[in-house]
Amino acid sequence: MILFKRTAPLLALLALLAGATSSLALEQNHSQTCMINALQSGLFEELSVGELRLRCSTTAGRSAVQATIANTDSIQQPVSLLEQRFDVEEVGEHNPFTLTAHRRNYLLPVTYNNNTNGGPFEVDNDEVENIEAKFQISFKFPIWNNLIGDADLWGAYTNISFWQAYNDTYSSPFRDSNHEPEMFLTFKSQRELLGFKNTYNTLGVVHQSNGQGGSRSRSWNRVYLLSTFERGNFAIAFKPWYRLPEDKKSSETDPSGDDNPDIDRFMGYGEITAGYKLDDHVFSILLRNNLRTSGNKGAVQLDWTFPLTQHLKGYVQYFNGYGESLIDYDASVNRIGVGIVLTDAL
Repeated sequence: MILFKRTAPLLALLALLAGATSSLALEQNHSQTCMINALQSGLFEELSVGELRLRCSTTAGRSAVQATIANTDSIQQPVSLLEQRFDVEEVGEHNPFTLTAHRRNYLLPVTYNNNTNGGPFEVDNDEVENIEAKFQISFKFPIWNNLIGDADLWGAYTNISFWQAYNDTYSSPFRDSNHEPEMFLTFKSQRELLGFKNTYNTLGVVHQSNGQGGSRSRSWNRVYLLSTFERGNFAIAFKPWYRLPEDKKSSETDPSGDDNPDIDRFMGYGEITAGYKLDDHVFSILLRNNLRTSGNKGAVQLDWTFPLTQHLKGYVQYFNGYGESLIDYDASVNRIGVGIVLTDAL
């Protein structure tokens, strides 16, 4: 009996190469000069070579770099964790085709879940391996700067996958992959509240689905408000959401209608995320709860990232509760995993 339908991720890279002309050569010379001056100044050590190259790739970006070098006496180091993280996103103002990290991008090649669930696949729990790989790919891109005042419109996509990489009996299938496209407006803020600075506020709409059909189909749509606050090396974000209602299914075999009408009972109505940065280590926690006195359910995720190399960080993740994946949203999960993180939260 075949348990899963084998799937494989498809990555495509398209490149358009233009011939060199005299004007292009001149533009490249300006870009190289900008990078050399920036590196010699020592004022852009927080940027990678790739990020610096993007800043120097346009006239506006080069002007900003030269202005920074020329006004060294007035340079102020970033005082905000989130401003440091979002600093690279300013590149998008000069290069509208830039992708930047949205959430953490990570690979956990080894995770252990002591509460496997074979129910959605109509098999015994022991036919689903306790050890599997988990990874997340998340990026965003600017759509329209200053759309409403100083509010910017963004698009984003996040994929989180659970891969039974060591389940040779069933050809190492992907157990579930969740796709989460979203669109949101981001408003910068400098308001103070109880000693915390309200750095960003975001209003967005998001769709989440596992892309499957029949009894394994899971999806829902939400609107959300995300508010982030920080103080020193500590940051906290509040994200309440409202689920957009869907029509009920006329029958269990009806392909249209709500695939998971009770998902609020397990995912709740929002989440709180908090993080603390200690040198190059980042500790964070995510909390969700349905706020019900009867049938109370929720989830907690603990994260620790730490330096491994100059450009790579280790990652330990622990999750307990409901809603880690859509296929298992109504089953309790107790998982710990180790791996690497490519882009961090702070």
